[in-house]
Amino acid sequence: MLWLVIEVNIIISIFGFYLAWKIWRFRQILLKVERNLNLIDNYTNDILTKTPCFLQLRLQNVNQLRQLYRQLDVQVKQVQQIIAMFWLLRSIWHRFSRTWYSK
Repeated sequence: MLWLVIEVNIIISIFGFYLAWKIWRFRQILLKVERNLNLIDNYTNDILTKTPCFLQLRLQNVNQLRQLYRQLDVQVKQVQQIIAMFWLLRSIWHRFSRTWYSK
């Protein structure tokens, strides 16, 4: 009977050590997860705090590009008008030169 009690105590203590080891391993895993989540939180916090400035700068760049596009669009239209005027003058010149030389 004494041996039965000793064996049961040994089995209970081995199970207790096994359970303690499993809990310790689980705690280590939770600590790693916590560290990784803290790193992710820090990185996302850094990114999100820089985002408004980044977006504001990009918005300014887009507005500058729009202004430049408008200016270039006006210049292209002016060049097209000049080319159209030269084309018209050329066609008029050819008409008059044909009628002038054909007489």
